[in-house]
Amino acid sequence: MQINTAKPTLGLAFSGSGNRSSFYVGFLEVLDEHSITVDHIAACSGGALAAAAYACGTLPEFKEKIFSLTRDSLKSYLVRTSNNGGLYNIDLFEELMREFTKGQNFEDVRPLMSFVAIDIETGEKVVLCMGDIAKAARISCTLPGVFEPVKWGGKTLVDGGLLTMVPGFALKRAGVDVSVGINMRGTKHIFTESQINAKKVLNFFKKILFINELEELFGNLLKLEELDFEKNPNFFQVVGKSLDLAIKANKNPKPEDEECTLVIEPKLPRLKQSEFSPEAVKYYYEMGREVALQYVPKINELLKVGVKQ
Repeated sequence: MQINTAKPTLGLAFSGSGNRSSFYVGFLEVLDEHSITVDHIAACSGGALAAAAYACGTLPEFKEKIFSLTRDSLKSYLVRTSNNGGLYNIDLFEELMREFTKGQNFEDVRPLMSFVAIDIETGEKVVLCMGDIAKAARISCTLPGVFEPVKWGGKTLVDGGLLTMVPGFALKRAGVDVSVGINMRGTKHIFTESQINAKKVLNFFKKILFINELEELFGNLLKLEELDFEKNPNFFQVVGKSLDLAIKANKNPKPEDEECTLVIEPKLPRLKQSEFSPEAVKYYYEMGREVALQYVPKINELLKVGVKQ
């Protein structure tokens, strides 16, 4: 362990959060109220949205927007698509995020940020830290199969939460002194254990029987809604690859969050994604404030010591 004599830098690592993104809004507000400077935020999936608004100085506007969202208003940002490996494209959502990022690039704002995505072709974790913030946030929220993968920099990118729980590795790569990870995930990866097990069964039978028709059964096991298999033949290619990557990642028991100095795992009820409502958003926001207030003394203590891994 090295003791840092200069002013220690603080990094936050936000896990994906689904309908719990408002937790990060409350958490960041409290840090500001206690004059705790954040130097770097690494995030994936929903955590990238709050991070982007915070770094771009629009957290109050972002808070107001998400407090007013309903399931129906969210659907207005989704456009049905076909033959592109996803049920929807989210171009409109990207434009919404551009309102909160003011069209800025990573290089223009502070704190520094690193958004995590996955190259669906190789399984590589890709850290997005240059260029258009709104597009990077959109990419990090691109749930495989549900939303179209995004081509960027010669890679085919999807939600970083596919393989990343708490992206502490990005903070370690950035060289921050104190890294605080927040784990808001209800499952180890995007997919549940039952979905991963269904894919394992499919892989086994396809191997010994060569029956590709089992893929439609697999879709039923995943309980996917509104899926038109004929109009979207690339869907299974994307979801299949994603699940195979998740299966491979599950074989590695090493927890990612061990890269962090401190890991916070809020003890919150895991409301279903379908239970998105202004009431749920407000609840998670208040919990974010409550948890932050609980950990402010510990974070200040770590910053005084200046621990660097």
